[in-house]
Amino acid sequence: MQRYFIQTNAIQGSKIIITGQDYHHIKNVMRMKLGNQVMVCTEKGQSYLAEIIAYTDTEVLLSTINQLQEQVELPVMVTIAQGMVRREKTEEVIRRISELGASSYVSVMMERSIVKIKENDNKKITRYQMIAKEASEQAHRTKIMTVMEPMLFTDFLHQIKQYDLCLVAYEEQGRANDRSLPRVLKGFTGKTILIVIGPEGGFGASEIKSLATTTAKLVGLGPRILRTETAPLYLMSAISYHYELGETNEN
Repeated sequence: MQRYFIQTNAIQGSKIIITGQDYHHIKNVMRMKLGNQVMVCTEKGQSYLAEIIAYTDTEVLLSTINQLQEQVELPVMVTIAQGMVRREKTEEVIRRISELGASSYVSVMMERSIVKIKENDNKKITRYQMIAKEASEQAHRTKIMTVMEPMLFTDFLHQIKQYDLCLVAYEEQGRANDRSLPRVLKGFTGKTILIVIGPEGGFGASEIKSLATTTAKLVGLGPRILRTETAPLYLMSAISYHYELGETNEN
């Protein structure tokens, strides 16, 4: 069943109004008829089953059938911070980590980033947010992953303290047993996790030194070296398994 995200103010009593690109998708792409049902989710994570009851030239009107109690989001909020990479790789990472349940994504300008922050990055953010929205709909999530404005590494360092846990995917020092990913997650009881991943060329030595002065923990991802676009998926899958399929989820 198709799923669409709306703002709470689109709900008027038992009626829901959808406009814009979602209106176009419902009417012209999916060619839905009166009586067809869809799922709608608000920015607050509320989910509704609704039925199409009318079309206008710019709106589709739906009637709510019932509110649903869905439990599809991860029990922790995960932010992926990645060294700036090319647009194609960024889009692919955003699409996949949205499907895997990440809460937010931010590009960080690092020493070995071959892409720089530009004045027109706002246009990219708009596109990235749309990709996150579509991926969240496809994955039947109740929330859209937030794509944040890119930032400089020095500014990013000040954000780390806002998270209960910060993990840095670093192959050189992260292979020690006491810094293995399963061990770190097993002892974690907080609600927010920040994951830091380097760009194509990896972290610079000075960046690792700077990260080591914060609360960040260096962790390894096993015996193989992963590409910058693979590491976020690996980590999100590991976190999902830990919380949703592993021992922590057994009765």
